[in-house]
Amino acid sequence: MLPTIVTVAYNRPHTLQRLLASLATADYPSAEVRLVISVDGGGQAGAAVRQIAADFVWPFGPKELIFHDHNLGLITHLFGCGDLAEREGSIILLEDDLVVSPRFYTYAAAGLDFYAADEQIAGLSLNALWFNGFRHWPFVPYLDDGDMFFMQVAWFQGQAYTAAQWHTFRTWFAANQRPITAADGLHPLFSHFPPTDWFPLKTRYLHQTGRFYAFPRESLTVNFGEVGTHFDHQTSFFQVPLQTRRTQFRYQPLDTAVAVYDAYQEMVADRLKQLNPALAEYDFVVDLNGTRPLDHIPTPYLLTTRPSRRPVASFGLHMRPPEANIAHNIAGGDIVLTAVADVDGRWLPNWRTQRRNRTYHSR
Repeated sequence: MLPTIVTVAYNRPHTLQRLLASLATADYPSAEVRLVISVDGGGQAGAAVRQIAADFVWPFGPKELIFHDHNLGLITHLFGCGDLAEREGSIILLEDDLVVSPRFYTYAAAGLDFYAADEQIAGLSLNALWFNGFRHWPFVPYLDDGDMFFMQVAWFQGQAYTAAQWHTFRTWFAANQRPITAADGLHPLFSHFPPTDWFPLKTRYLHQTGRFYAFPRESLTVNFGEVGTHFDHQTSFFQVPLQTRRTQFRYQPLDTAVAVYDAYQEMVADRLKQLNPALAEYDFVVDLNGTRPLDHIPTPYLLTTRPSRRPVASFGLHMRPPEANIAHNIAGGDIVLTAVADVDGRWLPNWRTQRRNRTYHSR
C-alpha cells in the first residue's frame, strides 16, 4: 500500500515544524506519497501554523492543505482527518506533537498490507506502548516470534488505517455515541475521561467488537507531551527510544501470536493457556495487575495477584514479564488461580499485595 500521510495540527507552530522536519528526512518508496496537512481553526497562533504548512516543501508527491475557518475541537478534527482514509484508501494519521522515525513509512505501509484482510485488526499503532495506563508501572509484552503485539487499547501516538478499518469503526460509532458505563466491561477509569479524549470510545469499540490494534515492539513515533488540549505543562513521560535502523519487520498474524492483550492490558486467557496447558480446563480472565472490578468478572475463575482464601493453583512472581512465571510454573503464592468468590477482599491483604507488586515492577 501507499498510505497518505495525514497530519493533524492546531495552534502549535513549533510542534508542526518539528513533525514536518522529521517527515522530510524519512524513507519513502520511489512512488509518489501524498501528504495532507489539516489545521484546525480558532487558535491564537493559527496564522503561524498555516504559514508553516503552506511553506513546507514536500518533494515526495502531492501536498494538500486543509485550513478550517472555525474551531472543530480535537475529536471532530481528528475524526474528520481519519475520514480521509475512505478517500485515500489508507492513511497514516499523525498528531503534531509527534516525531517520526525515518522507517515509519516502511513499517506502516507493509503492516497495513499484511493485516488488511484480517477483520480482527482495527488499525496499526506506530508507537510501542510501554506502560500500564491503570497502574503507571512498566508494561512489557511477552516475547514471541514477531515484531508486533496486539491489544484492545486505542493508542493515539501515531496510527494507520485502511479504508475498510476506518469505515467499520465509523459505522459502529454512528450507532454508539453515548457515555461509557460500567456495563461496557471496561476499567472504571474510562468513564472519567474528559469529552476531548477520543481513545476511550475507540477502546470500547475494540472491546465490544473483539478487535485489536497491532503494535510495534519498537516505536516508530515518539510523543513530546507538549502543552495543549491534554497537558498544561510539557511532560517527558511518553518519550521512548525510536527504531531508526530496521528495514524489515516480522508481521506475525494475530491468530498465531501469544502477545495478545485485552482492554485491561492483560493477556487474553486462551493465549495464557497455550503457555501453560494445565490451565486449559478452567474458565478465567487474567488480572495480574489487580485492576478488574470484582463485580464485573464474566467468568467463574480469576488468574490474579490478589489474595485468595482458597487458591486452585499458585505461582511465584519473579520472572519478567509476569506471564512468564505461569509459563514456567514458577513456584510461589504471588499469582493465584481462584474462584472469584474466594478472592480475599480485606484491606490489609490487598495492601500487602499491591506493595509487593509495586516492588516487583519498580525493581
